[in-house]
Amino acid sequence: MKTIYVSVRPEETRMGLVEDERLRDYAVERHGADNLVGNVYRGRVANVVPGIQAAFVDLNIGKNGFLTLKKDEKLTEGQMLLVQVVKDCRGNKGPGITRAITFPGRYIVLEPYGRKISLSRKITCKSMRERLRNMVALLLPAGMGAVIRTAAAQASEEEIRNDLEQLIRNWEILERRSKMGRGPQLLYRELDLSIRMLRDYVTDEITSIIVDDENTYHTVNELLHDMGLDQVKIILYRGEEDLFTFYGLDESIESISDRIVQLPGGGYLVFDYTEAMTVIDVNSGRYAKGSDREETSLATNREAAVEIARQLRLRDIGGIIVADFIDMDRAEEQEEILTLLRQQFASDKMKPKVMGMTHLNLVEMTRMKARRNLFGMLYATCPMCQGSGRVEAPETVYVEIRRRLRALYARQSLSRSLVISVHPLVYEWMGVHGVKEMEKEFNCTIKLTSDPALAAGVFTILNQPV
Repeated sequence: MKTIYVSVRPEETRMGLVEDERLRDYAVERHGADNLVGNVYRGRVANVVPGIQAAFVDLNIGKNGFLTLKKDEKLTEGQMLLVQVVKDCRGNKGPGITRAITFPGRYIVLEPYGRKISLSRKITCKSMRERLRNMVALLLPAGMGAVIRTAAAQASEEEIRNDLEQLIRNWEILERRSKMGRGPQLLYRELDLSIRMLRDYVTDEITSIIVDDENTYHTVNELLHDMGLDQVKIILYRGEEDLFTFYGLDESIESISDRIVQLPGGGYLVFDYTEAMTVIDVNSGRYAKGSDREETSLATNREAAVEIARQLRLRDIGGIIVADFIDMDRAEEQEEILTLLRQQFASDKMKPKVMGMTHLNLVEMTRMKARRNLFGMLYATCPMCQGSGRVEAPETVYVEIRRRLRALYARQSLSRSLVISVHPLVYEWMGVHGVKEMEKEFNCTIKLTSDPALAAGVFTILNQPV
């Protein structure tokens, strides 16, 4: 049983997918933010960098798009071309773009510059694959390609035809717009979250959709009818309390940012993030169900594999992921965990891949990333630690103050009556441990003050007014 919750507010739209009473997917889209993935632009080549086989393309959005070039692809500065955003801006980096434009529909993904027809690997029946391929081949204009999505296996020929014809019309409109005007400009904007949710998440397994906005309710209702999904129950929530709070999802949402995730048997996962990758450490903790170390390790690793797959979706973690599982000596146990991971990843739309397990029980995985993940959207870099997660210990600050005083007194730059201002945590520590020792060493009097405006590692030393 799966239920989708959609909350629409003037400042943001939130979507949550709940399966078997557990939050499986969660997405947030801030209105007015740079949600560029899927947008198509007419861009101007700003410069070509042969050394990295890439070009920077002006999209008229403030940051140039980054386009990776094929081996023999040649572009010139000032050249105009159509591109689509595949990765949102990150930090100072502009968006990632491609010339391989795609238009996703409910059953078909149209590839205007494609040359082949591909099918979802989840459609396993050979006769079904052949029938769908032949059907789409007859409908598809010459010189175009398409990807047949999993949902097409349950659709009628008319539904697939209507979906494809609408995508072709969208492309023809975009082509006409691309020939109008001058300079870089937006030609096509991706659908907002509430509509993409229908396209990407609604399947026969969805039993109900609950929304808290009347306009969205009517839009979703009409689209469900047009898509032949009248069996999906849509509910308009009219309560004053927040939708996610009313349905008891707040705790699950708040835990998305937790560094430590508890496992049912008493073990836990630890998530750490670096610029290059995400690292997940698996710990047995107080797991008490196993009769020996080997059984405990395997049981914990099984729970960890299931939860890792869930957390990657919830947190929308992309790129390279390395999980450090508890040591397993037998090859069949290692293979069991790898198989379990692949099974759990099967329904993830970001197509995670399990690369294998090393002899140290490290599992390397990859997961597609396009939009800004939840951490990038919900959190800013801490001004105290600058993202490191650590600040100087009070004793470290105290040692640095003494070092600085020695240098200043050596140059005879200070009086013998000082005011030293520090962060409150450092003030508390130094009030007990440090001031008397410094006064004795430097033959001075020190007035220590607490200043919450200072960062933990920052201090000021001033001559005390007479």
